[in-house]
Amino acid sequence: MKIVCIIHSLSGGGAERVMAALASELSAREHEVVLVTFDDARTDRHEVAETVRRIPLRVMRASRGRVDKAMNLHRRHKAIRKTIATEKPDVVLSFCDRTNLDVLLSTIGLKVPIVISERSDPAQQSLGFFWENMRRRSYKRAARVVALTDAIAKTLAPLSPRPIAVIPSAITPPRCRDIEHENKIILGVGRLAPEKGFDRLIDAFAKIANDAPSWSLKILGEGAMREELQRQADEAGISRRLSMPGWLRPIAPEYEIATLFVLPSRYEGFPSALLEAMATGLPCIAMNCQSGSCEIVTHNENALLVDDSVDALADAMRHLIQNESERVRLGNAATAVVERFDMTSMVDAYEDLLCEVAKDNPKSRKRPEDLA
Repeated sequence: MKIVCIIHSLSGGGAERVMAALASELSAREHEVVLVTFDDARTDRHEVAETVRRIPLRVMRASRGRVDKAMNLHRRHKAIRKTIATEKPDVVLSFCDRTNLDVLLSTIGLKVPIVISERSDPAQQSLGFFWENMRRRSYKRAARVVALTDAIAKTLAPLSPRPIAVIPSAITPPRCRDIEHENKIILGVGRLAPEKGFDRLIDAFAKIANDAPSWSLKILGEGAMREELQRQADEAGISRRLSMPGWLRPIAPEYEIATLFVLPSRYEGFPSALLEAMATGLPCIAMNCQSGSCEIVTHNENALLVDDSVDALADAMRHLIQNESERVRLGNAATAVVERFDMTSMVDAYEDLLCEVAKDNPKSRKRPEDLA
């Protein structure tokens, strides 16, 4: 089966990591996989298998005003349509809300089934009036819609005449941490965007900084809030204890040397960074945001799930900083997420769904055993 996978970029983040891994695994199962990104491949921070063919469209660029924005949108849609028409896949798999809309709108009239995967919670992350209206009109054209959780599937159900498939993200088993090499680092990972809540993490760290003079805070990621977060740390007097090195590759060693992981998000789809940290055996604290975290964390069993406030987060951080035995207990229990959200199960689910959708494609290249 020939599959075209499309995502905005592989420059960092959970959705990008999952797409890179999924494309590679589908290719390993002898499917012909083409991975298309809007961005330049030079921005890639996630590796894909050599058997996956990469097509960077290079159509991501800043817009200056409405006319420029319209021209960029037209250019992007033209490139997507031309690529899919040229590749003639059996099925297209698209990741992330705006990318999904770009793919659905640019392929009108092409007889290629489109499967879209929603990587966030539409109930919490609005695209604005225009694009929300386009989502209501366009998602019904998708052959299938995939949600990360049951809660998100309920939100998406009115947008599609077909059942919403629920496929959580997965984690590849990492190396286990060696607690002897901990560096008293509190780690946060994600885009520097308002929904990720790193402003709350900085505020919480500032509240406990005097109680934990040998501890530091490291935030991995990049985004529009970098200057604002740095200014916030300066004003709180903790800038010398805050590190924001951007996206690091590979990221796994950062989990291995940290002592505590915090997910301060205001909302999530399905937090891959939390999965990665728990799989490494890193004791974790997650704020009880809408969706995502509560499907992974059982409070006080495999991590701490705290109320949605800076004070509650600071109290939880202080508690684990002062209790090494609790950190060890939670870290040991956290590794079970590898079994609950294993990569094979996720790839099986996507492969089954794509093969099912491709059956209705008259130009299908599926092997006979795929259709059995």
